[in-house]
Amino acid sequence: MRYIFLIIIFFISCSNKETSKKTDLQQAKYSFKNILGYKDTLFIKSTFQDCGEWGGHDELIKMYRSDRKIKLTYIKYKVNCGERYNTGSIIQKRDVTENLILSDSQQVDVMNYINTLMKLKFIDQEIGHSGNAFLVKDSKGELRISQHGDNIHSLNNYNILMQKLGFSTVVIKNE
Repeated sequence: MRYIFLIIIFFISCSNKETSKKTDLQQAKYSFKNILGYKDTLFIKSTFQDCGEWGGHDELIKMYRSDRKIKLTYIKYKVNCGERYNTGSIIQKRDVTENLILSDSQQVDVMNYINTLMKLKFIDQEIGHSGNAFLVKDSKGELRISQHGDNIHSLNNYNILMQKLGFSTVVIKNE
């Protein structure tokens, strides 16, 4: 009888150790503080097809570490599809610049955006000359994820991030 009791205790204690290992991994502290050093910057750049195959406006997010906090600068440009440089490219004018300190939940929102953008790389893409472009890269050249095309999922992913950060979403008008 004692042996059965000891065997049961042994199995219970082993299963608790496995459960605690999974819990430790699930509770790991994910933070941009772990990858953004003193002079590192993470860029999230998006270009939208306001003017069809000629392109459209850009939006840029710069994330960096300052004073032990993760900060963000958001820059949005506006375009008039009829205004062009001599080279034919559209003239972009800075429209909005906002700065904020990211909360832990907003950092998770940015991580979710990057994770989803990476997953969208596995979706079959249409070949074309127009479309929205989404890019995530770091200042060291060690990270680069890009997505281009008319995939509505990419635009939705970006708009979810914009809502979570408190910025306006992007609506593409078909001309």
